[in-house]
Amino acid sequence: MKKLRARFKKLDRAKYISHLDLYRFMQRTFKRAGISVWYTQGFNPHLYIMFPLPLSLGFESECEIMDFNINDDDLPPQAVMEKMNAVLPEGIRITEIYEPVMKHTEIDSSEYSIELVSSSEKFSEENFRSFMDMDRIVIQKKTKQKTMKDVDIKPFIDILGINRTDSSLKILLRMPSGSSVNYNPSLLLDAFNRFSESEPDITKINRVRILTANGEDFR
Repeated sequence: MKKLRARFKKLDRAKYISHLDLYRFMQRTFKRAGISVWYTQGFNPHLYIMFPLPLSLGFESECEIMDFNINDDDLPPQAVMEKMNAVLPEGIRITEIYEPVMKHTEIDSSEYSIELVSSSEKFSEENFRSFMDMDRIVIQKKTKQKTMKDVDIKPFIDILGINRTDSSLKILLRMPSGSSVNYNPSLLLDAFNRFSESEPDITKINRVRILTANGEDFR
């Protein structure tokens, strides 16, 4: 048995494939590609596939991660990638397969490219900067006890870039994605919508990097 990790893109219409459906989708992909994969043992054997950082429905990604095991130790990772890409549909493409280097617990944060498409002047760069200059950005987050509590997410947001075009506001930011602290960028956008008293016509969110605590790409 050989442990492998795949990095893949999930773009365009594929962003509407849910996390559960993605598991089923990849299961069919292995069968169509003719790759012998490892199943768990016991009374209820099932295909081992692990997505360490599930992507929210409607988000695109350039850097999704999937762990799996194959039974053929002699099959090179490059051959596995070619076989899978040959049967994958448009919108999902594996860019790299390699033996895992890091543990899932080393994931610390993610970078997102966000585009708000709107003709409203309320989505100006100046307005967003004013929003980020506030002392606190308070959102409501569901707890493990399924109650709601106020959380200030301002200390956890790192804005890497802001750019305004004629019809859109583009933002590059980093937010926590670890096992202890994990915030969805849609929480920030909802807070900005309330601040600006408006909503964009279209919101595009693309995860572009998954990082460790020291800023390295997760591998």
